[in-house]
Amino acid sequence: MKIEKLSIGKNHAVLTGYIQRNAPEVKIASRRPAVLILPGGGYEFVSNPENEPVSLEYSAKGFQAFTLEYSVKEKGVFPVPEIEVMLALAEIRAHAEEWFVDKDKIVLVGFSAGGHLAASVGVHWNRPELLEAAGIKDAEEAKPNAMVLVYPCITAGEYSYPGIASVHGKGLSEEKLKLLSVQNYVGPHTPPTYLCHTAEDTCVPVMNTLLFAEALARNKIPFETRIFKDGHHGMSLATVAVRPDVEKLPEDVRELLKEPKVQTHIRKAMAAFSVWMQESLNFLFNIFNM
Repeated sequence: MKIEKLSIGKNHAVLTGYIQRNAPEVKIASRRPAVLILPGGGYEFVSNPENEPVSLEYSAKGFQAFTLEYSVKEKGVFPVPEIEVMLALAEIRAHAEEWFVDKDKIVLVGFSAGGHLAASVGVHWNRPELLEAAGIKDAEEAKPNAMVLVYPCITAGEYSYPGIASVHGKGLSEEKLKLLSVQNYVGPHTPPTYLCHTAEDTCVPVMNTLLFAEALARNKIPFETRIFKDGHHGMSLATVAVRPDVEKLPEDVRELLKEPKVQTHIRKAMAAFSVWMQESLNFLFNIFNM
């Protein structure tokens, strides 16, 4: 494996590629499907547990894996991160031969606010004003072929995570703010999508996922949705690789986590939620006829 880093867009977002070399004895090695991972962070930061660990997991399953550290805070106002994602997709396609990528099998994988960003590109990738701002002449270069949305933010209206409007939508007109409720822009151009969430998520309400799933269903877009009963927001892979350092948590949280019932609940929730990775792979293998 070799690691490639490219600067994307005017804010120099960082595209990192974990490139597996061609292996003649492996059937898919000459042209692998690819994932572009968009970590969460409320458009305030880029979450580490949803970054490289997820890339390596998809890489182990046969994908060329990429992550994008997109613009956040005052630099991350719509449509700057969307343009960065579109440019990253175009860049991956431009290097498809060098990086052994199947340019017709590129997946956006987004978590939380990164899920909003992925879904936003999934519904807005063919908007002429975004393509013009990105300098992309052929819209197909910026098209995701599928999406995986994990506890995604979807709407800027009711049930929204506040940062969608206050950070990503800061200073936008009412007309532009409407574009951030991405469920309203699902159409035939939207790619097949796997979604998952937990019913007890108190940060990003599960209604976000349900709103997008409903829009996909109405537009007859292939999709799968998994709603887990238990689990907090931000579990990422729900494995040891992304387990938080308890000592760095606030004291009241540390005390709560010492309670046996809480520990048992968290263990069960993480064990259940961890299956989303294999489910997403099954969905993608089916969509791509692999």
